[in-house]
Amino acid sequence: MEKYGLLPRLAWKAVTVVTNSDLSWISGRMSPDDLRALEGVVVHLSRQRSITLPCLLASWKAHVEKLEEDLSLPSSDRSVWGVHDLVAALVLRDFIQGGLSALEVALRSRFEILLSEIDSRFISFTEPDDLLRVEKVDARPGSEREWWWKRIPVTGPAREEVILYSGLN
Repeated sequence: MEKYGLLPRLAWKAVTVVTNSDLSWISGRMSPDDLRALEGVVVHLSRQRSITLPCLLASWKAHVEKLEEDLSLPSSDRSVWGVHDLVAALVLRDFIQGGLSALEVALRSRFEILLSEIDSRFISFTEPDDLLRVEKVDARPGSEREWWWKRIPVTGPAREEVILYSGLN
């Protein structure tokens, strides 16, 4: 059986990034001072590309929402997201985690409240991936991955592709 892996640059190309104009749900939940401080945290995605922490959070939220919306759709639907999109979402979550260290403790705590809401939504339609299929599909070498890499959608096209490309049933 052929092995499939995603190169980080391919995963990044699949990422949908929201812009500052799409941040109303964050600005409605954070003080103006907190929002300014968060906007000051820039996470470098590559040598050429960087993004603010609020935009990363909004992008993670958008990815989680889309993956959840697609659960009941057939694989034949050309609008559904698959394994590459799931991996892209998880890469976004990694970048958020990396950006948290730049926040002072109190702001980090307030930011993590918003983050935990999105994480909880992701958890609600995924289940533990004991076989680590998603990690196998991503195939990037690295250290121990965080909890979000150890979950798989309970149903839907993304799950089907993860199983197909991982070679593990």
